[in-house]
Amino acid sequence: MTSIRLATPQDIPAVCTIDAMVLGSTSRSTELQEAIEQGHCYLALIDMNIVGFSIINQSFFKNSFIHLIIVHPHYQNRGVGEEMMRYLETISPTEKLFTSTNLSNERMQRLCLKLGYTHCGTLTDLDPDDPEMFFCKYVRHPL
Repeated sequence: MTSIRLATPQDIPAVCTIDAMVLGSTSRSTELQEAIEQGHCYLALIDMNIVGFSIINQSFFKNSFIHLIIVHPHYQNRGVGEEMMRYLETISPTEKLFTSTNLSNERMQRLCLKLGYTHCGTLTDLDPDDPEMFFCKYVRHPL
């Protein structure tokens, strides 16, 4: 069973290690450390082992935005990413929750659609030859 908890500074090495395994570099280490220190990083754990992490904040036009969902390669395709997204939906303080992914990341696109997110736009000039697709889901009723 997967559990989710807020990351602490003690988790920085494990988060950076998993990110480097998936990304193939340590280029995001500083960003990950800052996200953890600011309370924006959540961990997925199985048997008390960190198997993934996510980053969420309210920096997208004052709406919640999931910046990253990263799962350790040995735990991919086991529903960990889905569990993290469902958890983030429950803690989002804003009415709308946004996320984005590259056009090449079909797995994330399928997950977004499975969870009821709608495609709400595409930016073509962020990554060369790999447009960024944005998704939105209403997770709270308007006040």
